[in-house]
Amino acid sequence: MCASKLTSPEDLQRLAEETRKELAIREGAGVTIKVFVSPLDPKGASRLVARTFMEETRKANIAARVIIAEGEGASSFEPVVEIETPRDGVAVYRNITPDKVPILVKEHLVGGRVVFEWLISQRRSQHVLFSWQ
Repeated sequence: MCASKLTSPEDLQRLAEETRKELAIREGAGVTIKVFVSPLDPKGASRLVARTFMEETRKANIAARVIIAEGEGASSFEPVVEIETPRDGVAVYRNITPDKVPILVKEHLVGGRVVFEWLISQRRSQHVLFSWQ
């Protein structure tokens, strides 16, 4: 898009959206990662996943808030992780282990690609990135 001429308001809108998405990811604006901990997690697997997210986002130079939240305990899905970004909205992943965290950081947070293999649900962002008047 950057190499071509802008010929319409739609071209300008697409360019603005792409640029804002890139800036949001680079700066980590609004990135929140919730790792749900349940009473059924006596070995602390969820806390290890949260710690791994902190390390991997730091390595990727993404300013993300990593939150440990109380969950209900759905043992077949644990650990459950919710990733919220301005670009993608909220994605909820299941069975996330520390070895899956670098993949989620690389694919979802850096690359903007949801990892459907582990996805439980996704809710798109309602933010308006650009308004043409």
